[in-house]
Amino acid sequence: MRKNKTVYNCINAIVVLLTIFFFIREFYGKDGLPGMGDVSAVVLLVVTVFLVHAIKACRLYLALYGNGLSFSEYLKTYAKVTPVSVILPFKLGEFFRMYCYGEKLGSFLKGIVIILFDRFMDTAALVTMIFLIRGLSGGRILYPVYFFVLFLVTALLIYLVFPGVYSFWKKWFLGAKATENKLRALKLLEMLNRVYKEIRSVSAGRGAILYFMSVAAWAVELGSVALRTGLSGVSDAGASVAGSSLAGDVLSDYLMCAMGSGSSQLLREFVFVSVVMMVALYVVIKILRLSPQDDRG
Repeated sequence: MRKNKTVYNCINAIVVLLTIFFFIREFYGKDGLPGMGDVSAVVLLVVTVFLVHAIKACRLYLALYGNGLSFSEYLKTYAKVTPVSVILPFKLGEFFRMYCYGEKLGSFLKGIVIILFDRFMDTAALVTMIFLIRGLSGGRILYPVYFFVLFLVTALLIYLVFPGVYSFWKKWFLGAKATENKLRALKLLEMLNRVYKEIRSVSAGRGAILYFMSVAAWAVELGSVALRTGLSGVSDAGASVAGSSLAGDVLSDYLMCAMGSGSSQLLREFVFVSVVMMVALYVVIKILRLSPQDDRG
């Protein structure tokens, strides 16, 4: 137990230091950070960050509900892993989220499945908003969006057909002559079935709720982008916004940047305030000792 605790704390320390490095590299000495523009826009940004993370935190807690993790311990973990997930490049922070929640739940499989399911719902809501905004503004849907649609549809189909595929191949392997390769295939099939059961336990009775909570979070965030753009009177590129078409372009660029394509100053500001707010929340929780029974991370 002591060894696991030491390893956990060491991994946390390494990841946090790496996150600090990327955060400084991204924001130190650069213009256009929150607090340098219109006061009303900054206040709106702070309120938006609070509301969006409140919805996302409740969404993930609902997915985790029933696994024995107290809300205070969950909130502390959420405040710790969120800055990592939004700062580290190539979504590497998601692996840290899986590791931390897996450690807290006592099952790394649960941690992996729950975070992947959370990302699935968030991506589905993100794609929904892109199609909705582009449909209203009459803009063109970029090719990366179709890739995500294909991924979402494929993942959903695999989930729907897996029970029948599992049942068929399990009967076939059990009825066939036993060989080393067939035994390995049967073990792989059982491992996949465990993953399926974990996904089913997370999504059962909650899938639709989690999806609509994701849509609500994106709606709040995009509504704020539209309001902040109107308050500043400029788009990400610094040009005057004239008409719903350009406003739609600003929102679309913001969403595409959230997918990892392109850049958005407005999203950089959202990330900056998110990190500051989560760090402050984590420090407050540690000071108040909301979870004294567990002094790890």
